[in-house]
Amino acid sequence: MESLALAIEVRDAYTRGHCDRTGRIARALGQCFDLQPAQLEQLELAAHFHDVGKIGVPDRVLLHPGTVPDDDWPAIRAHSELGERIFLASGHAHASEVATLIRHHHEAMDGSGYPDGLAGDAIPLGARLLRVADSYDAMTTRRTYAEARSHETAMRILHAEQHQKIDPEVFRVFEQLMRNADLREA
Repeated sequence: MESLALAIEVRDAYTRGHCDRTGRIARALGQCFDLQPAQLEQLELAAHFHDVGKIGVPDRVLLHPGTVPDDDWPAIRAHSELGERIFLASGHAHASEVATLIRHHHEAMDGSGYPDGLAGDAIPLGARLLRVADSYDAMTTRRTYAEARSHETAMRILHAEQHQKIDPEVFRVFEQLMRNADLREA
């Protein structure tokens, strides 16, 4: 697993830090849902490796400053399926379960997500938890194409995305978690 993490860091230093922060947030959120220890481990691993498929995204797309051109979205969207394939090849004892969460971390509650257009409860709970953790960290950190947003702004955006992109129950619990614990500095 460490060699896979190193590959992510070598490819894109931002992604490694993002994945680490997302892992901490996802684990704390999973604990609020009373996930079993094995499920928590799988969720945290999926969070740490959810963007491993970006290894296959060309630099001109991955590091593009500003809005990604429409022609490049297929390459970005392919990262979740490629990430699933990479993690399946890891030989980890829970490779299948973790790879499933990696594959589905961009699905949306209304079915508009990718790669499979899953909706509602058809999206695994771990992927719904990961979606919120990933989105929050991505919005609150500086990226090549966007400045960091404040905690308050990110929470307003996530609130507005309930029912469409994110699970409203997951957001409700996340909102409570963010009031009770300072994961923002993790």
